[in-house]
Amino acid sequence: MKISKEQIQEIKKYPNSIYNEIKREFLFHSNKIEGSTFTKENLDKYLDKKVIEGSHNIDDVFETINSVELFDFVILNLGEKITKTLILEFHRMLKQNTLDFHNGFSGVWKKIPNIITGSDIKLAQPWEVDLRIEDLLKWWEISEKNYKNITRFHGEFEKIHPFQDGNGRIGRFIMLKQCVENNIGLIAIDEKYNDDYKKALKEGQKIGDYTLLEEIFEKCQEFLHDKNEILTDTLKCLKSEEI
Repeated sequence: MKISKEQIQEIKKYPNSIYNEIKREFLFHSNKIEGSTFTKENLDKYLDKKVIEGSHNIDDVFETINSVELFDFVILNLGEKITKTLILEFHRMLKQNTLDFHNGFSGVWKKIPNIITGSDIKLAQPWEVDLRIEDLLKWWEISEKNYKNITRFHGEFEKIHPFQDGNGRIGRFIMLKQCVENNIGLIAIDEKYNDDYKKALKEGQKIGDYTLLEEIFEKCQEFLHDKNEILTDTLKCLKSEEI
């Protein structure tokens, strides 16, 4: 599914539109990868009624609520240059009111070395993060804004792992922004590809070739393909209103 900045910002204004479907699919799968206990039904109830159902730990609740607000923030700020300040703001919003927030880990680079469980990938040390993020952003600025480089950016961002926690979700929010801004099909990582995604990410980080991750993302793009008809009908309606 491809949707432009102008289109997604316009449909955001309409309640019960495909905007809510895109948000629901993206958030459910992105949070699920990180172990969220919110089912689709739980998330639907919160999105539709602002009601929390089910048994969840308090950080999962806050991060789910925050991710909904962050999704809207990302869409409202499409077109804004990706900077260290913007990335830090994404993280601050995601971690608001969580234990990490109260411990001073929200909206700041990591303070102690971290690891990815089950992975032997060497992540950036805390004192390396700022410069490596700066270098990655400089590379992005001069690179062709295509699918291949969006995938590479994601892999390298996750290899830096700049935050104490929340790196995967922030990386996927950045990828959402990059896809919409550059007319690339949206990527929602269907949970059936979770293991493949992690394996391909690790492989790419080891050898510097993200071809396998590109293939997984292509499958995930197809996951949203069934929404195309609704999107097409929505855009037709909006165009007829302009006339």
